[in-house]
Amino acid sequence: MIKSSHTFLISVHPRWARGFFLTYNPKTIELRKGSFGACLKPGDSIVIYSTLPVGEAIGTVKVVRRELLALDRLWQTSEQGRLAKVSRQQFNAYYAQQESGIGVWVSSAELFPSPIALCRLRQNWGNRWQPPQQLQQLSDDRLAALNIANLTDRYFVTDEPSRTMLSVI
Repeated sequence: MIKSSHTFLISVHPRWARGFFLTYNPKTIELRKGSFGACLKPGDSIVIYSTLPVGEAIGTVKVVRRELLALDRLWQTSEQGRLAKVSRQQFNAYYAQQESGIGVWVSSAELFPSPIALCRLRQNWGNRWQPPQQLQQLSDDRLAALNIANLTDRYFVTDEPSRTMLSVI
């Protein structure tokens, strides 16, 4: 059950979204640009929405800290991308033309008992609702809808040498 009025939702590409929930060596830093998450504080919850083609809210993480860092320092503190699940090439491409970047360190990743599809989110939050480009604070009503919507199947994430996948159990 998600608690707290300090809960936010972010959209993350499926490749990086599932990394938070790996059973071994999970992703613990979300890399962003600009002023992303200036309002985030330690202990805040973040709902991870895995963008299309997955199109599902899949779980939550807790904010440990958020920092704006020079790119070389951000690369070092991400343990050369290992904690963010990115290669040097991906890091450089993402931060091209930038002098600094945002690192949001997270912990306590928890998968929802069942992922919540975009159509279900819209059913509960309004047909015109769109996943955020940056960050969206969730109201108590939206939190209640998330808590009701994720009460069925359980699944887990595994990191195999050849691929990362979600499995229903």
